[in-house]
Formats: sequence, C-alpha cells, structure tokens
Amino acid sequence: MVPAEPRIEKRYGNPQITELYSLELPNSDEDTAPTDSLNTFDPPSGSEEISAGGRIEQFVVSTATNLMYLTVKNESTQLLMKIDVAKEVSTLHKLGGELIDNIETSDRFGTLYFDSEVGITHQVIALEETKRQIISKNNNDRILGIREGKVYIGQVENNELVKIKTTPDLVKLTNTPSLKTEWEGSIPYNKDVHWLIGAKGRMVIYDHQTAYIVTSGNLAEIKLNGDENYVSADGAELIQLTKEGTSTLVELRPLKQ
Repeated sequence: MVPAEPRIEKRYGNPQITELYSLELPNSDEDTAPTDSLNTFDPPSGSEEISAGGRIEQFVVSTATNLMYLTVKNESTQLLMKIDVAKEVSTLHKLGGELIDNIETSDRFGTLYFDSEVGITHQVIALEETKRQIISKNNNDRILGIREGKVYIGQVENNELVKIKTTPDLVKLTNTPSLKTEWEGSIPYNKDVHWLIGAKGRMVIYDHQTAYIVTSGNLAEIKLNGDENYVSADGAELIQLTKEGTSTLVELRPLKQ
C-alpha cells in the first residue's frame, strides 16, 4: 500500500499577495482569549519587492497613528516602506546607496526615527511624512528608542555604549537639535545585545548573561541565570528560559537592581 502524499493547502495563486498576521493579548487580569487576525493585501504597483524575493528585516508599529513601517531587502536594494490602516503600501523616499537600521517610532506623534548610513557617513534621521530632519550627525550615534516624550540616542565607540543622550520628541522637529547627556560610562554593545526603554526612562541593555540598567544617570549590573534571558517591553519583568532534559522551564520574575 502506497502512503498518501501529505496535503499541502495553497490558499492563493498570486505570488504578489502578502499576509500579515497579528496577535492581540488581553490584560493579565482578564479571561478573554487572545485575538489573532490575518490581514491579506495585494501590494500596488511599485511595491512588488515585498514578495518578489524581498525579505522583511525590521518592523515597527506606531500606536499613535496605526502606521506600520518596515524595511525590505532583496538581492540588490533595501526599501523603507509604510502600510496604513487601509492596507495601502507605499515606498518612502530613500537616498541612493542608503542603508537603514534600527527603526523606531514616536509613541506620541508617529514620527519615524532611524539610523542612516551612506558610505562612511552615519546619521540619525527623523521622518515626518516625507520630510527628513537630521537628529544627529555624529557618526557614532545610534537611535535607541522613544519613550514618554524623549528620543534616546546612544553613542557607540569600539563596541561600547559610552553615552546616552536625549532630545524632546516634538510634533515639529528641526535639524540637529540640542542633545542632553543623561549618562556616561561603558556598557558592552554589539550584535548580540538587546535594548529597551522601560517606564520612567529606565534603560535596559542586556544579553543572555548580563543586564545593564541605567536609571536617572546611575548604572546597575545584574547577572542572569537562565540559558536564555529576555526582558519585557516595560523593562519590569525578566523571562528566564532554562533547559532541563528535553523540556524548557520558563520563569518570570521582577527585574530588580
């Protein structure tokens, strides 16, 4: 008896259709089941790079405007794209040869911030609709995030974060605003680290072994015990994953200094 071939369901025959899945979790004190949804859209002319060999590298959502921004890279180019609430996809203006990294959105105005690299020139850029403003011309500066009205910029030298600077997150921006130094020191900063800005400007930089927490200009270092460690988006909880035989134990505990 010949076993039946596994059934492979093909929902669409159009290779240009892109599917975007989302999962909305309820509050921790609610019994409501998570809501998952599927949005399917057919990219308009000029946006075929999403499915024609393109790979989504970065993705952020502006909760203030319900806009989604993503960078898509294929073999030869990288595109900065926007999806609005009507599922319209548009390609935002880019300079020739520009490499975009670390995209972040304002939690108040929906302004997009990102690191821009053209040749040997690196800048932190803010994008309001199609208008660009240069936030920093320092080649060592990197966008870290935006929280509660502040834009956080890190100065990185020789794989070390040596300074955290801020500038107000305004509805109208100007080129090269003044940057206020919030902290100076030395924290390992490489491709293996994660970072986030928690409540009240608490900055957390961590890998799977150590968490560095900057609060009000003071630095605390915490050793992590899990095989893998992650920090919640608000910077308050530590998620530790520990392997035990064929299982993985998950422990959730406060991230305390």
